[in-house]
Formats: sequence, C-alpha cells, structure tokens
Amino acid sequence: MMRLFTLILYIIFSSTYLFSQSIIDKPLAKVGSLSISEKEFLQRYEFTPIIGKQNKKNRESLKLEFLYSLIAEKLWALEADHIGLDTTQVMKFEEEEYEKIFVRDALFKKEIKSKIEISEEEIIEGFIRKNSTLEVNYLISEDSTEIFNLYNLLDKGIPFDTILAFSPEKEEQKKAIEVVYGQMDLSIEDSLFNLKIGEYTSPILTPDGWYILKLSNKKQTVLNTIAERENARKAILKIIEARKANKLFDQYYHDFFKDKKVDVNSKLFKSLAIKLKSILEKRKKDYALKIDDLVYLESGDLYTIENEFTDDTLNIDFIEFEKDPMSLKRFIQQIVFEGFNSVKTDMNTILGVLNNQTRKIIEYELYARKGISEGLNLLPEVMNDTKMWKENYLYQYLLSKFSDSVNVSEKEIYDQYKTEYKTDIYPMVVNIIEILSDSLSTANNIMNELKAGIDFKVLAEKYSKREWTKKNKGEFGFFPVTSFGKLGEEAKEMKIGEIKGPIKVPEGYSIFKLIGKRNPKKKLPQPFAKVKNTIKRKIELGKTKLKITNYTFQLAKKYNISIDPDVFKSIKVTDINSFGFRFLGFGGRIKAAPLIPLNVDWVQPFIDSNTIVQ
Repeated sequence: MMRLFTLILYIIFSSTYLFSQSIIDKPLAKVGSLSISEKEFLQRYEFTPIIGKQNKKNRESLKLEFLYSLIAEKLWALEADHIGLDTTQVMKFEEEEYEKIFVRDALFKKEIKSKIEISEEEIIEGFIRKNSTLEVNYLISEDSTEIFNLYNLLDKGIPFDTILAFSPEKEEQKKAIEVVYGQMDLSIEDSLFNLKIGEYTSPILTPDGWYILKLSNKKQTVLNTIAERENARKAILKIIEARKANKLFDQYYHDFFKDKKVDVNSKLFKSLAIKLKSILEKRKKDYALKIDDLVYLESGDLYTIENEFTDDTLNIDFIEFEKDPMSLKRFIQQIVFEGFNSVKTDMNTILGVLNNQTRKIIEYELYARKGISEGLNLLPEVMNDTKMWKENYLYQYLLSKFSDSVNVSEKEIYDQYKTEYKTDIYPMVVNIIEILSDSLSTANNIMNELKAGIDFKVLAEKYSKREWTKKNKGEFGFFPVTSFGKLGEEAKEMKIGEIKGPIKVPEGYSIFKLIGKRNPKKKLPQPFAKVKNTIKRKIELGKTKLKITNYTFQLAKKYNISIDPDVFKSIKVTDINSFGFRFLGFGGRIKAAPLIPLNVDWVQPFIDSNTIVQ
C-alpha cells in the first residue's frame, strides 16, 4: 500500500515521563552515599521485564527482590567509584554523553514543548474529525504532467472510477482506503475533510509522487460514554501537540542552524569510511547475513578502528567547531555510542551513512552546547537522569571486569562432563494385543474361540474390558517391558506371534498376543570435544554468579544500607511486563530505564549476619 497512508506524524519530541508528575519523589533507600528514590524505583520496575510479574500473587515479593537488586547495583557503583573507575576515559565519555542526551531533551522541552498552546476550538475540530472515518480512493503518478492531465480529464467530466479502472493502483483499492484523524499530514487531512462525498482534491505532491484523492464515503461514530470521550480527548490532544511540535521544531531548526557552518576533515572522513566498510563487510560475511539484513558496528569495534590510526591522527580535529573542535578519536567513540549500521557495504553507501551520522552528531552536539550554555545541565531532572545512567554504567563496568576474572580448568570441565553426560540405556519395548476379562470362565471361553481360529482383534473388540485399547482393537502400542507388571515381564520372554493367558492381573484376567519386540538400546553421550565449550560456559556462569553473590555480600557489609518500609509499601506497581523506549527531544531514543538482572542471593546471608536499618 502507498506510503502516503501510513503514519506521517513522526515522534521527534521527548516522551513525557510517565512517572514525572504522578508521584512526589521520596527517598526509598540509602546505599552508602547513594540513594534510590521512589520515582527511580517505579520507573525502573515498570520498564524491566521480570519472569512472573504478570502473576498478582508475586507482586510484593518481586517488588522486594527488585529493590534488593537496585541496592546491589548501587553497591557496585559505589565500589567502582571508590576504586577510580569513574575517572577512566570510557566512564567520563559515557557520563558526558548521557548528560548531553538529557540536556538536549530539556532544551526541546524549553524551546518547543513549553510553547505549545492548544485552544478549545482546535479540540472541538479534533472531535469532529476524530468521530469520522473517511473512505478514500486515489490516483498516483511520479510525473507531474501525467497527474495534471488526469486532473484535466476529471474536470472535463470523466468519472474518477473510470480513470482508476485503467490505472495500475486499482489493485490496491479493491476496497477504499480508510483514513482516520491524525493519520496523515495536516495539509492533506484538511483537503480531505473539506471535500464532499464524490469530490476530489487537486494534485498533491508527496515524497512518493503526485496524488489526486477522492472522498468516496464518510462514516460517523458516536462516543457514548464518558470514558470514550475522555480517551478521545487525550488522543486528540496528543495529535494536536505532535503537529504543533513538528511545526515549532521546523521553525526552531531553521533559525538555529541558518547561520551555523561546521566543516569536517574530508581526508579523515574518507579514511574512516574505508575502515568502517572493511569491518561491516567482514561481519556480514562472517555472520552469513542475508543481502537485505542490517549489519551493525559493535562496541568492540571501537578499539579495532582506533588501532588503525596513529595517536597523532586520532587527536586531529575531525569536526571543526568554531570552539572546542571534536577529534577523530572522540568522533569514533560517538558513532559507536550512537550506533552505526547499514544494509549495503559498498563504498558509496558507507559514505552516505557516515555523512548522515556526521550531520546528526554535529546537530546533537550543537543542541547540547546550547543547552549547557543556558544551564540546563543543572536542572534537577537532567542531573537525576544522568546520575541514574552513570550509576548503572559504573555497575556494568565493574561487573565486566569482574566477570573476566573467572577461570575454569580442563579437569573441572571433564569432571562435569562425566557427571552430566552418561550412557543412557533404554529397556526392551514390546507391543501386544490384549483381551481383558473380568472372569476366568469368560477368559477360558475366549481361549477356545482363539483355538478355533477366530481373529484375535475381533475378539478383543468384542470382549476386552480395557477401554483405552478398544478403539485400537486391543493393541497397546510399544511400551517398556518394565511397565504393566506381569504383562511386561511375560512379553519380554515371548516370541512374536505367541499367545499367553489367561494371566491374573489386578484388573481381571488377561489374554495377550505379542506382535512387536525391540531389543534394549544404548544411547552414547555426545563427544567431549563437541560439548566442551558449552560445559565451560555453564561452569563460568555458575562461578561468576557465586562470585557476584559473595562480592555483593561483602559490599553490603562495607556500605550502610537503609530502607524506608512505609515508602516501599506505598508504591503501587502494575503486573504488566513491559519494555519501552524514551523518545528524546530533537531525535534519538534510549531505553526507558537502565536494565538490571535480579540479584538477591546475597540478601539472606547479609540479613543473617547483619540488619538492614529501617
């Protein structure tokens, strides 16, 4: 279907925080010099997927486990700070970049969102349109001459449907396209809502080409309940706000950049593109990616790229800002931080992607510098968001170094292999047809009928009292000889075709015939060489988890921990497992909150040896 009828209102503004206005932020827990606020807990809990969260019975226990896991994160962040990881180059870079992200977002709120005004008349018009669904047909052409010729034919009285019938786009319009309020660009929407049924627009230029739109029908809906009207009002306000934000953004963008000129070192640009092309080309081949799959730059590529340049080259100005130019080294860090990917890996494509990325980084940097010059980095929400992400990164940074220290010996791997991977022995299996009777005299009569040559299955279907085998005319299907007591024991010694009975069994008297037999089997374990790496990873994970637990326990003893039980009890959470993104002002997005795994094994030993202050 044509792209015109997809959502055109791109979200370029920051999402209003779900939690920013809903609660008065209170301290929930103290961990050494760090704190966990009610807002941070709620934001992070709601946006962290947790197994079992959807079960209401788990709500309070999961809340507590998540709080302990947040406390563990803060403990590790404190220790990372204590041993000086916060002063490392990589940590300084991460902190600066997160601060810039939130400064840009604050600048957007100040310059765009705060200036949005919505009148009651606009809301009323929104309701009129919200209650209508337009059914639209269209003519399309990439050629302006052709579309205006079609328009002239319409003006001369040729029916729209007649022209459409001879147009290739008719296949997409076996049913008219439904258009609802907010789905399209405002100018196109205005044109459509001003039409009467059967009327058509003049040619409209879009990124896809030229369109003529015809209003084929209009359906009205009625909002019957207060809840429906309130939900509609919220949706209308969101659409109007988005449109006004787009308009204000376009004007701000024009005014902000009209007198700015920033040059890029073209020689280094080309050299960097060659390095990126080589890395992505190799990765696409190594990962056996399809031709239309995206291939990504990974964090480990940072050092690979840097090692391709000399230190002197890395320190050359790459982006030549009027003040504080950005070195090549810093720019490489930026593209890894922001993310770099492409479907194609030919030189022209990589140059194009790098050009777009460079432009974006320049714009982001200038927005951030503008915000910092206005002191937006000192806003409480900016400082709190930066602090939250910094502490999470400190925790991850120390954890990564900690995990790398785990060693596993060959003996440990082989011992684990001998324990886990053993030869499996499967017993003999047999298949029988049985006739089960509840009396010995009946069983003897059945034996006489068998001797007379009557088919076993016919008699099983007629006489057998074992209901679950009746539909198969007495046949059991293969089963181990260790099952069904005497039946299995006797069948083990019989030959195929042999009949036994009557035999006394718990259910009565059984006559059965052996119709299938399979000898015992051995299943050898997978070769050690094949599973060695899997076993090694498993042992490493176990050792790492134990070391993390013990280390967290020691940190808990080192730093004071206190929890406010009243604040904890007052926090209301949902049972919805969700994961989201925060869309940032002036573009970009990050996870709605930093993610952490549950880390609670340290808690009970700590409680046993100490008391958490409350």
